[in-house]
Formats: sequence, C-alpha cells, structure tokens
Amino acid sequence: MTASLRLLWIGAFAFFLSFFLLLAALPLYARAVGIGDRAIGGVLGAFAFAAMLVRPWAGWAADRHGRRPLMLAGALVFVVASLAYSLTTGVLGLLAVRLLHGCGMGLYPTAASAVVADLASPDRRGALMGTFGAAANIAMALAPIAGIAIADRLGFVPLFWLAACVAVVAVLLTRWLPETARRREKIPLTPGAMVSVEALVPSAILFLVMLGYGGLVTFLPIHATEQDVNPGLFFLVFALVVTAVRGYAGHLSDRFGRVAVAVGGLSLAGAALAAVALTRGAPSLMAAGVLYGAGFGALTTALMAWCVDVVDAKNRGRAMGTYYTALELGIGLGSLGAGFGVDAVGFTGTFLAAAAATLTGAALALTRGPVS
Repeated sequence: MTASLRLLWIGAFAFFLSFFLLLAALPLYARAVGIGDRAIGGVLGAFAFAAMLVRPWAGWAADRHGRRPLMLAGALVFVVASLAYSLTTGVLGLLAVRLLHGCGMGLYPTAASAVVADLASPDRRGALMGTFGAAANIAMALAPIAGIAIADRLGFVPLFWLAACVAVVAVLLTRWLPETARRREKIPLTPGAMVSVEALVPSAILFLVMLGYGGLVTFLPIHATEQDVNPGLFFLVFALVVTAVRGYAGHLSDRFGRVAVAVGGLSLAGAALAAVALTRGAPSLMAAGVLYGAGFGALTTALMAWCVDVVDAKNRGRAMGTYYTALELGIGLGSLGAGFGVDAVGFTGTFLAAAAATLTGAALALTRGPVS
C-alpha cells in the first residue's frame, strides 16, 4: 500500500476500534442506568437508523465537497458521542446520543471507502478494498471483549473516555491524510442526486445479504444460548475468518471478476445460515461461523469493488453512499423481520429464510454476467 493508504488504514482501525469498544458494553450500561429491556432494543437500534439516513447525503457531499471533511466530521462525532454517554442516564438522553453516534458512522466509512477507490488502480481495487475492510474486522474481533473487560474492572465512564481518546487518534490521522477527490461534482442536492443508479444492482444484492445478517446477529445469541453454547464463539470465528479472506478475495475478484467471487461468497454464506438453522452444538456453530466469515468477506469485498467499477471517479462517493445505505437498511429490516419470523415459525424457519434471501442475491448476481 502507499503511504496514504497505510495512514487511512490505521485511521479507520482507530475509528472502528472506538465503535466496537462500546458495542457490547452499551446494553449493559443501559440496563445499569435503569432502562428496560424493551426500550434498550429501540434505543440502541437508533444508531443504524441514523447512519442509514446520513449515508446518501454523505455520498453526495463526498463528491461535492471532498472526502476528508466528511471523515473529519465523522471521527469528531465519535469523540463527542463517546464522551456524551457518560452524561446520559434516561431513555431520551441515551436515544439522542445514539442518534448522534450513528451520524458519525454514516459519515466516515462512506467517505473513507471513496478514498480507497480514488487511490487504488483498477487492477488492484478489489484487493485494496479487501485490505481496507479488514481494519473494521480486526477491530470487531478485539474490541468487544476488551470493552467488557474494561467496564467490569474500571467502570463505564473510563470506557467511554477511552473510546473518545481512540476516536481522537482517528481525527488526527485524518488531518494528515491528503484530499483525494481531485474533481468536485457540482450536483444539486436532490433525492435523485443522493443515489447512484449505476450501483443499484450490487447494492440490491448486498441488501438481500444484510436481511439475513440482521436476523442472524439479532437472534443467534438467543438461539445459541438455548443450546447452552456461547454465541461469542460464532462471532469470534466469523470476525477472524472475514479478516483473513478479505484481501485474498479482493485479489481473486480483480483476476476473475466481481460476479464470480460474489456468487461464491453468497453461496458459502447461504450454506452457513442453513447450517445454523439445521444443526446444533458448539462445533457446528463454529463451523458455520467459518463458512459465513469466508462467504461474507468475499461477497462484501467483491460487491464494494463492483459498485466502484460501474461509476466514474467523480461519482464514487455517491456509489459508496448507495452501497452503505443498502447495508444499513438490510440490517434494520432483517432484524425487524426476524423478530416476526421467530415468533411465527421459530429459529429454524427464520434462519432458513435468511439463507434463501442470501441465495436470491446469488441468483441476481448471476443475471448480470461477468463484471471485471
């Protein structure tokens, strides 16, 4: 990687590390300050809602005003939100901070992904996007366990301060990053201008994947606990495998095309969801985590590069905004739909439906032919 890409990778790692330090601890904090379990789901889920609303505008703004201002704003929001958690105790206060925090997630990754696209040559775009995505996955593998340990030993307030300090590192590194948007697209701010039509197909495939992912991350912990299995085994294996395969999957997509790698990843992810539905026990759950990690790492890398392939340089921000909007929308609707599904048909039927949605994405990808 170039010096700018290395700087971007470390900054992105700090950004996601700040986020994942708080991910597992925040539900415990909400319960500790007296918020009921029903309200916890809605309050914490507001994060994804805010990120989803911000992402289309962020994609437009990254093309109109440059990448670096959006990244700086997102990292600064993470600093403020991390500190603000320690000042909130009620439902409304925590909801407001979660909405603010989600705005930061809508800003930084959208612009940062466009930076990778700006700096990567077309023949190495997939590999470098896979390497960039690994920053978030390494943070996801390490930070939740560390966050819980810090909260247990030192309390929640020191954890919030630590998350803020880590986000400050992301701010400082972003300030040193050169602006990569050499041409600014002067598109009026309209609803249509915030969506990349060219990127809709890979984004629609990602949406189908995230329907299953949203249901999985919401209800796998309960499903595993009912089997006396620690659900953390699945997520740990998943994060490690995603990290390991991203760069290699990106290289394969550069060589053999985005569709081939995306379909392979979608097939693995669908098989993993079916395995979660039909098998029981820790070994089966960990094997499913390996399959899902390999598939997820491959498909997301290929689909992100596909989105960039089909637009010109001045519209990469909007392409990334469309991609990440599909991601957030799929997670939100998948989580909501899985709630109704578990109530109606149980865990097995719900996870099989998630597998079907993922495999539908593979079928949609195959209709598009080779994309290189």
